[in-house]
Amino acid sequence: MSSLKWDGYVHSIFDRTVNLKCRTNDELYTIATDNVDNAPNTLVTDFDSFSKRGLVVGDRVYAEHDRLYVGKAFVLTLRDVRVWRSKLPSYPEDEEILRSHVAAAQSWIETHGKAGGMKRSAEIVNPLDQEMGRLLTERSNGLLRALSKGEASLASHYAIQLIGLGPGLTPSGDDFLVGLFTVMNLTDGPLFQIRHVCEQVVAASADRSNPISYMALKKAASGQVRESIGEFMHHMIHGSKTEVISSLSRVLDIGSTSGTDIALGLVNGLKLSIERNGR
Repeated sequence: MSSLKWDGYVHSIFDRTVNLKCRTNDELYTIATDNVDNAPNTLVTDFDSFSKRGLVVGDRVYAEHDRLYVGKAFVLTLRDVRVWRSKLPSYPEDEEILRSHVAAAQSWIETHGKAGGMKRSAEIVNPLDQEMGRLLTERSNGLLRALSKGEASLASHYAIQLIGLGPGLTPSGDDFLVGLFTVMNLTDGPLFQIRHVCEQVVAASADRSNPISYMALKKAASGQVRESIGEFMHHMIHGSKTEVISSLSRVLDIGSTSGTDIALGLVNGLKLSIERNGR
């Protein structure tokens, strides 16, 4: 945030995060507690909660003289803020380690991932949940098939149909795309040449999901993702199996089903990349 030019208001309030809307660029920014990982447009603080600080949606937020004034609730000093930027690894020349790690991650998600979104529940669910699950599977499979064949237009169609679909503050379809978009932005990867699909999908979908989820999609479309996702990708390509499972567990802990949905997007994107390279 610029210490002189930032001006906006409180968009939404949760226990661990407060989302701010910037009047200048219309983007969302987040103030987070100390147990939330770094992410695009996010300022991590030493607070442990925001739910009882007297914040109100619509409160003005502005920066002045290296201080950020958040309504009448609190003031943050920006002078000592350390800038964090998302950085993804390049796709590996040798896929042997990646191939092994993809299999391990997929097995771990099957055992430890949370069902109810992209991961189907084995329990009896109501007809509405069954139909939602069917659509998530049908559209995600269609998207992966289209990408496999390099059919960018068809891939965009299926991706747009996923946005806003599923449970949660960030719907499952959106979270799956965040993971998949991450893989498509790996430099030198088999999907890197068609990564323009990501931004095309986001440009066509501003009104299909809520602003919080849309911002995560917008950032992921250009390879900007939260720290835990970037760490998982680094370990998938350069780490040990132990590091893969440890960082995957952090991703799975995101939200309710969001972490599992993101992880499935990541793993399916990497599987697709390996398959495309093997042709």
